[in-house]
Amino acid sequence: MISKEVERDFLSRVSEYLVSLPFDLKALQEAASDPDLDRAARETAAGTIMNTLAPQEGEGLLRFVDDVFLVRAGCAAVARLGGADVEGFRSRFPEIYDRLDEDVRIFEQQLGPLWTWLTGKIETFPKLTFKGKRASQYVDNEENLALLYEEGLEFQTNYNVTEEQVRNKLRRVDQVLELLAKRHSEEQKKKIG
Repeated sequence: MISKEVERDFLSRVSEYLVSLPFDLKALQEAASDPDLDRAARETAAGTIMNTLAPQEGEGLLRFVDDVFLVRAGCAAVARLGGADVEGFRSRFPEIYDRLDEDVRIFEQQLGPLWTWLTGKIETFPKLTFKGKRASQYVDNEENLALLYEEGLEFQTNYNVTEEQVRNKLRRVDQVLELLAKRHSEEQKKKIG
């Protein structure tokens, strides 16, 4: 049984990260272009960005709920795969990395198998295509990386989720769990069909 305190923390973080999503993507944009990070970390960062920028299913701010978790999982993967210079990178983004271990713990507790499903998707992101290119093509080419960065800026400009909207729309943990369970089920049906 999940405690009310964990539920409150979970909902509070999801709400906060829904508002900060475009700014959190900046850390991944920096990771994708950081030559001091190992290639696997850079491709994972680019793939996570690509997934977030791809057209979203659904309407309103709830269509971005899974991205909240995937961006955090992507940041964790960058830290895990980053190599010898990853601490220098992490220190540039304390707003993400100072709380990341706790975020992951809370998300794991609350989401259980849904967290495992979400984090498993991170491994596939470098294979995605966005605007006709794979993550490796963005990482290998400065011009392509600049295009991905511009797409991120456009996302940031057009992303109009406010704290008030989140407060009004996201009130229960069940909303998040039901949405993620539905997306997981739909994905499973696509694999089977």
